[in-house]
Amino acid sequence: MMLSLVAVEVWSDWAVKGEGNFSCPDYVAAKQSNTAKLYSSISWVQGFISGMNYQDALDKDADSFIGQELLAASMVSWIENYCRANPQDYLSDAAEALVVELKEKRNSK
Repeated sequence: MMLSLVAVEVWSDWAVKGEGNFSCPDYVAAKQSNTAKLYSSISWVQGFISGMNYQDALDKDADSFIGQELLAASMVSWIENYCRANPQDYLSDAAEALVVELKEKRNSK
């Protein structure tokens, strides 16, 4: 009998409301033209991070400050870079990836 170990990455689907459904190419275009859609998108990402902090605090029964020191301008640039590298994705994917990176940085301290 031969056994093999296979690394499997598991992702769950989740309902996305509002600006999270904004495509990455549309986000990049809004960033370049500095439209109101850019600001509503950033507000959505900030709300997403707040929601992740809320859920993290509930799950761990402890404070959660993911992204607390992240400046809005840095977030805008990070999301733009992510979207340029992943044009098939949506703002919600970029926000999720940002939170994952912020958690990794927090945990490495």
